[in-house]
Amino acid sequence: MGFLDKLQTHIETKDTHKNESLRTRYYAASPNAILKWLEGTIQSEGQAVRRIDTNRGELSFYGEGWDGLVTVIQVDGGRTAVDFTLNREQRLGVDLARIVQRYYDALQQQFPLRAIGNQSVEG
Repeated sequence: MGFLDKLQTHIETKDTHKNESLRTRYYAASPNAILKWLEGTIQSEGQAVRRIDTNRGELSFYGEGWDGLVTVIQVDGGRTAVDFTLNREQRLGVDLARIVQRYYDALQQQFPLRAIGNQSVEG
């Protein structure tokens, strides 16, 4: 990840992102369990949860100078996709990719990881 990537004011994860650390993660857990866990973790990180919509699988949250949306959708019986969209108000500020990576790492500590993007990590 280069210097120009750190200046981005918008970042979004997806299956085919050129940066592997920003590819969608799939976990073995229910969407509601992941949303509930994320709510508590976000608040313990000192950020605020704005809204949770369990029917849509969305959690809106914000930190100092930035905001985010997490989308949590069950794609099949054993995998739930987690994607992030983050926006920053200023050109300079917190590294949005680092925020995403921190949450993905924390999720992996809590729930079994099944895939990163289109690549299975199951043995």
